[in-house]
Amino acid sequence: MEELREIRRRKLEDLRKQDQIAQEQDFITQHLESAKKTVLQRFLTKEARERLSNVKAARPELAQQVETALFDAAQAGAIQSQITEDQLKEILNRATSEKKDFRIIK
Repeated sequence: MEELREIRRRKLEDLRKQDQIAQEQDFITQHLESAKKTVLQRFLTKEARERLSNVKAARPELAQQVETALFDAAQAGAIQSQITEDQLKEILNRATSEKKDFRIIK
């Protein structure tokens, strides 16, 4: 009977640790998303943000890839001025052309 209580106690303790880890990961994710949103608002024009929002609705994985690349570039200091809609179009074209480039060799 004492063994059963000890097993339950350990299991409960493990569940609490897992819950705490999940909460920490959620906090980090939320913080990162907030930072990313702030950076995008600062470095994208209104039109570019709207275009990225439209891309996010149609192709979320592409939008996520571009957002991450822009965030990384901003963190590295590579972005000196606001990115216009035309510049964002070019970035999106480059991101999609990389995936479309393939050859079939017979």
